[in-house]
Parts: sequence; structure tokens; C-alpha cells
Amino acid sequence: MNTKDLVQFKYNFLNLRWLIVIAAAYMAVFSAANDGLQLVNYVNILVLFFILSNIFLYFISLEYFKENNFRYIIFIGDIILVSLGIYFTKSAGTDFFLLYFLVIVITALGKDIKASIISTIIASLLYSWLLINKDVNIYDVNIYMRIPFLFVVGLFTGFLSETVKKEETHVKDLRLILAITEIMNENIDYYIMVQLLDPLFEKIDVISDWEVAVYDKKVKKFKLLREDDEFSASEMDPEIVDLLINQAKIYIGKSFIYFPQARDKKVTGFLRVKPKNMKEFSEQDYDLFMTLAGEFALVIERNKLYEEVKHLADMDRLTGLYNYGFFLEQSDNRVNHKKDFAIIMIDLDNFKTYNDTYGHVSGNTYLKNIANYFKSELKGCVLARYGGDEFTVLRDGKNEDIGAFLKNFKSVMDAKFIEYEKKIKVTMSIGYALFPQDGITSEEVLSKADKCLYKAKRSGKNRIAYL
Repeated sequence: MNTKDLVQFKYNFLNLRWLIVIAAAYMAVFSAANDGLQLVNYVNILVLFFILSNIFLYFISLEYFKENNFRYIIFIGDIILVSLGIYFTKSAGTDFFLLYFLVIVITALGKDIKASIISTIIASLLYSWLLINKDVNIYDVNIYMRIPFLFVVGLFTGFLSETVKKEETHVKDLRLILAITEIMNENIDYYIMVQLLDPLFEKIDVISDWEVAVYDKKVKKFKLLREDDEFSASEMDPEIVDLLINQAKIYIGKSFIYFPQARDKKVTGFLRVKPKNMKEFSEQDYDLFMTLAGEFALVIERNKLYEEVKHLADMDRLTGLYNYGFFLEQSDNRVNHKKDFAIIMIDLDNFKTYNDTYGHVSGNTYLKNIANYFKSELKGCVLARYGGDEFTVLRDGKNEDIGAFLKNFKSVMDAKFIEYEKKIKVTMSIGYALFPQDGITSEEVLSKADKCLYKAKRSGKNRIAYL
């Protein structure tokens, strides 16, 4: 509870308590125990104690009102004092005490303040009916003051009960947010994270379903993480997209509520929840899910940064191809999943002489251009710079056509080499090996491909070799 809410609570609490003091004092003054308007008797002492205690509570620090135990002590103490006051009036019978404690119980256990008020009204009407059907003096103010008194006590009890419940719910929500945040911080993989979060979201009483989506601004697509699906922003209602993406505002639909995942006014997706009851979805619930949406935004931003850094770490800066580490990681992944593939090793013949003759700047430009041609001609393959003027290619599939494929590839590349040819002729030697025919690990297949490349070089260069 923040300071503003705490001040409001203290104000409402003490005002309700004044109502009880007034109602109790009024009953006491007109009770049988106060014949002759005696200044000193048990009832008046209790009323005076009530008044002084309420004045004293005005000066009590707000910190005390934060504690549920403090509220419980005040509440129980008030119930005891009021009960004694009613007893000392010597006018209330068993029927009243029964309803009095019934009101306290039903309002304390009520779902919310609205339910408590309804329950109190019903109890008050029931007592009124009992009085009508009972032989009582209709001019006896003491008797008929009990009806509003019951209502005030019920209102007071219901108010305290709802406040405590809200506080307990708030604590529960904070614990859930903490647990959810811990999972988010520990997991880079979205799908593992979502699986771990599912049981925690099930503990959130106000919703029956949820989904989180990542927005790719470049292609304008949403990727649903729980359903593992994606769709274009154009497939969504334009009003939803405008509110979520352009304005970073909440969209409230008939069944679902969309919360924008925004960080520094940059929207990374949305958190969608399905409330069990739209009308009972409170402001506190909105705050909870906006907080969670913000946490998701932070995770997505962090993951994107991680992917960018990882991508840079996996790339060869000169050619823009992948480096050997990433290439080996990809081939190991295929071995682990028992997927067929071929490793192709390419070496540029006479490139060292070219580099020494025309300089490293010209040599680097040559490598960049050759890498671009590789990208153009070897689409769908994993391309990497092995080192220097050597390159590796990972081609998926059984590769039954690999001989014809490489022959055609070399023919196209020979034409490209002629375009760059100066006095020194650069050509290309190729060796390849297959998984699982030529090895059961990435290293074994790569070693076999390297031997084939060596065979091509030793046999006169500018050719394709396979052992």
C-alpha cells in the first residue's frame, strides 16, 4: 500500500469508527442503563474510551496502519467494546446478539465490500422484520437505533475485511511477479521460458488464459510464443494494432485485454489475457499485467541484444560469412539430430601470390566479392570462412546429386574468377565428404573433406575431389 492509499485507508477507517461511536453512544444514552442520565456508568465510560481512542488514532504514525496485525487488534478490540456496551445497556436480547455476530461473520468473509453491504442490508431487514413481528414499543429509540447500528458495524467489518484481502492479494501478486521475473532473467530461450511461466500464470485467479507475442517491426509480424505461431499485423484489427504498436496503450476487447510490451516508448509485442470476469477486473489487476508486460518487454529487448551480439560473434568480419565456430556448432547440431548433410571445403588456388602481388587491400576486396558470389550461388547452405582463403559449406540432405551440383557451381564460379583476373590466375579447388557415410562426428566428416581438398590440390588444383 503506497502512502496515498494508506492515508485514504486511515481516513475511511477512522470515519467508519466515528459512525460506530455515534451509534453506540446514541443507543447508550437512550438505554435502560442510563436512567436519570447518569454521567458515570459503564456505558458512558466505554463510549468515552471509544472517543478518546479514535482521537488518539489520528496521531498514530501511518506505518502502524500498514500492519495487518495492528488492524486486527483494533478491530477485535472494537468488537469486544461494542459487545460490552450493548450488554451493559441491558436492553438487547438474544435475537439481536445473534444477528450482530452474524453480521460480523458474513461481512468478514464477504467476497468484497459490495457483497458485505448487501449481506448487512439483508441482516438489517431481517432484524427489522423480527421487530415488527415482536411486541415492542415503536417509540423506543434504543430499539430502532439497532438497525442502523447493525449496518454501520457490517460496513466497518466489510471495509476492514476487503482492505486486508486486497493487501494479501497484493502481496501474492508481488510474489508471483518476483517468481515470474526470476524465470525471465534465467531463460534466454522464449519457449522454455513460456513453459516455465505457465504454472505461475495459472495461479493468477482473475484470468483463464494468456498469450505473449513478439513483434518484428521489419516484417510487421507478431510471433505467438505459447501457440508457436505467427501472423501479419495486417491480419489484426487496425484499431488494436494502432493502440498497441503506435500508441503503446491497452486495448480492451469483449473477451481479451491486450497490454503493450513497451520500453522507452518502443513496443516489442503484447501480453494478452482473458479475464474470468471483465467487470471484476480491477485497477490493481491492470497494474499487475502492465508490470508483467513491461517485464516481457525487458526480456525481449535483452534477447534481441543477445542475438545481435551472438550474431556478431558468429560472423567473419571481413567476408560477412559465418566463422568456423558457428559452422562447427551447426554441423554438430545436425549430427545430434541424425540429419544427413555434406561438408564442402573450398580453397582459392594462387590467392597468396595474388595477395602478395596486389596487396592486402586488393586481396580483401577480392575475398569479399567472392564471398558475395558464394552467397548468391549457395543459397540455403551454411557458408563459413575456415581461415585465410579457405571456406567451408554445409549442405543439408542426402546429397545424391552433389557431384553434378559442385560441377555446376564450379563452372559458374570460374566465370566469376575471369572477371577479376589480372596477371595472376586465381582458381578454386574443392573437396567434400558426407554424413554419415564418411564419419559419425562433425570432426570426422570435416577431416575427410579436408583430405579430399588436399587430394584436389595435389592433383593439379582447380578441380573437385572425393575419396
